[in-house]
Amino acid sequence: MKAKGERRKTAGGMRKGSRRSAVGGQRKAVSSERSAPRILTRAEFDRLIDELVAKCAVYAPVAVEETGKLEFRRIGSSSEVKLEGLADVGVVGQLGLRPKELLFPQCEVLFHFSPSEPGRMVEPEPPQEQVLFGVRPCDGAAVAFLDRFFSGRSDSSAPSDIYYRARRERTTLVGLACNRPADTCFCRAVGGSPSGTTGLDLLLTDLSDGFLAEPVTEKGAALVADMPVASQADMEKKQRLAENAGQAITTTIDTASLKRRLDRTLVSEGSGPADAVWQALSLPCVNCGVCTFLCPTCRCFDVTDEEFRGRGRRMRVWDSCQFTLYSRHASGHNPRATPHSRFRNRVMDKFSYTVAMVGELSCVGCGRCISACPNGIDIRETVETLLKMLPE
Repeated sequence: MKAKGERRKTAGGMRKGSRRSAVGGQRKAVSSERSAPRILTRAEFDRLIDELVAKCAVYAPVAVEETGKLEFRRIGSSSEVKLEGLADVGVVGQLGLRPKELLFPQCEVLFHFSPSEPGRMVEPEPPQEQVLFGVRPCDGAAVAFLDRFFSGRSDSSAPSDIYYRARRERTTLVGLACNRPADTCFCRAVGGSPSGTTGLDLLLTDLSDGFLAEPVTEKGAALVADMPVASQADMEKKQRLAENAGQAITTTIDTASLKRRLDRTLVSEGSGPADAVWQALSLPCVNCGVCTFLCPTCRCFDVTDEEFRGRGRRMRVWDSCQFTLYSRHASGHNPRATPHSRFRNRVMDKFSYTVAMVGELSCVGCGRCISACPNGIDIRETVETLLKMLPE
């Protein structure tokens, strides 16, 4: 059984108040009197982490000995956190375990059932409160996209995804600005920024001797309410770092022109001159699906029932449009039987389909697909070719 996610209407949140209330609740834009940027020393940052660990699940970048890489892991104390150098994406790369996986798990139990008791379902325990530290701005933008997608698109009558909503409302996202983007980063080309705040509750900027903290929501403001207000010198240093990071990303994409060109191919899918372009672009692609599984906005899933010794459970697991079985009908017919048609579908989703569905691109320019592709496919080169080869 194939399914696209149910959607939700409003994401995450908090109550006004002390740091204790900074987790969970409704997400609200920060009020003007609480929006002043704050300064956190390293010691204050560690103290904040330890206070939160005692109250909820805290995830942060840690150094994984087996891989030698930084990955998001649940932590038990501030001593495990590795934020030094994290703002240098070109050195540390993108992190494993993206925020998406903590909001929309790769595999989750929707409910348990017993074949001997038709109609009786037992839902899992509600998700616990969680705080994520060190979230990239591109991942924050991706979460904001998922918020809108799982909320029923722009149709207020559409149902929201109750499983996504339950996790989102219990999640606080603390971002970390990218001071030095990687060569594969292109967030500015798709409307983002290395210091963007979209989807986040609090944005930290590494100033070397501490962090400048910018509240985005009331939930984020509550985390740093008792910290000193940042000085003008701190703000100027942050501004210089943001400007330098932005200038390091030189890729540009005319996304409006790209969508118009892609939309013109909708009536001739599988035939015409455009099909030859797609075939040529897809030749290196082996449809392994790594691009979709690493993408922070891909959200397709399959739903399946598992039964063992009289006990059953309904599972939701990630799927990929790059797999042959993804689009195969029960009749055996497959409208995307060819590799290039599946390659085309992914690009269309990022730059055309979701613009029509939720009003925005579903590519945040994180560059993960570029770094991970076994055959070196670069989506920036793909769209550049499409802009050249497809008529407007």
